[in-house]
Amino acid sequence: MPNNQFSTLRALVVDDDPLMTELIAVLLRDSGFEQIDVACDGQAALEYLSRCAAHLLICDLNMPRMDGIQLMSRIAALEQRPAIILVSGEHSRILDSSRQFAEAKQLTLLGVLRKPVAREPLISLLNLYRPGIELPHVGSVHRSLDATYLSEGIGNGVVRLHYQPKIDLRSGEMVGVEALLRWADPTSGIVPSARVVDAAEQCGLIDQLTLAVLAQAARDRRAAAGRGILLDFAINISLKNLHHPDIVERMLDAVATGLGEPSDFTLEITETHLVDDLARILEPLLRLRLFGFKISLDDYGTGASSMQLLSQLPSTELKIDRSFVTAAPRSVQGRAFMQSAVELSLQMGQTIVAEGIETEEQRLLALELGCQIGQGYFFSRPLPFEELMAMVGGVPQVANDT
Repeated sequence: MPNNQFSTLRALVVDDDPLMTELIAVLLRDSGFEQIDVACDGQAALEYLSRCAAHLLICDLNMPRMDGIQLMSRIAALEQRPAIILVSGEHSRILDSSRQFAEAKQLTLLGVLRKPVAREPLISLLNLYRPGIELPHVGSVHRSLDATYLSEGIGNGVVRLHYQPKIDLRSGEMVGVEALLRWADPTSGIVPSARVVDAAEQCGLIDQLTLAVLAQAARDRRAAAGRGILLDFAINISLKNLHHPDIVERMLDAVATGLGEPSDFTLEITETHLVDDLARILEPLLRLRLFGFKISLDDYGTGASSMQLLSQLPSTELKIDRSFVTAAPRSVQGRAFMQSAVELSLQMGQTIVAEGIETEEQRLLALELGCQIGQGYFFSRPLPFEELMAMVGGVPQVANDT
């Protein structure tokens, strides 16, 4: 039966084999898609995307003129990027590496299908699609994210937070949330948070942005506590936040505005940033830990220095990158990589969070391998604060697995 949720989505199928594009188009129509276009190779697809935004891209890896890898690299530079399903008959190691490449480019890769494409595996991946904001007309222009614009936005309440639950994999209880930035521009709409953070780092305003996020999270945590809901609140920080010695006192002040304690908060560090001066960042990190903040290494496994940072930084939590979580149930190599990361983390005394859990299979494997906490759309999408409060008492309980 066609799925009505797909009827408003636009799909682009890219393959140099016209029989394959027609087969996939038929399967998409049977699944509920009404807007389907095709392209014969990556170059044609890119030309299409320059004129018309798409929600979903299904493409072959091996194509003339521009192959699937080149196409993904070019898509990563677009303002609006479709979710992607790769189709290929290549060796499993190539498919695993292609998945890692898409993750490294921060693309939304729903999965990889082997040729010939069958209906059920395709539908399983389509069901992982999560709708985002409405696609704008191609060519719409956001205002330049300069220092004046960012400073005014931070001061005028443009910073909004959504919260994604962190779930105890064994009990099924919500134990914390991650605060995710939403920059709600009154004229341009939602500006991608990655653009805002990058611009703030370049303009020297990353401290002001991070402190605004922490202060809002502290106020929301206080409101939750007032309702009897006690959760750990996590925020993302940039290593550039740790370049100024006074950041510790400013973070303590931000937490105090919400009448909270540092131990109520986790600071998540994306470890793919290059640590060029270890002593410089260790000083504030150690002081933050001494005051009670918890420290989490985010996106573990995506950077070349993962193990080194784990041994050097005073972390309390490690978040296994979603690419590992996605790959683990699908290949021997993926499972081996995730298992080694978990075993090392356990030996280092870390709390382990599996990021990006989308399916029951991924949840069960994360629990089997030793992860204690899960996060991802399988449990909940990021929610505005009031929606989060409404669901706290309604998180589905997960049966204990032994």
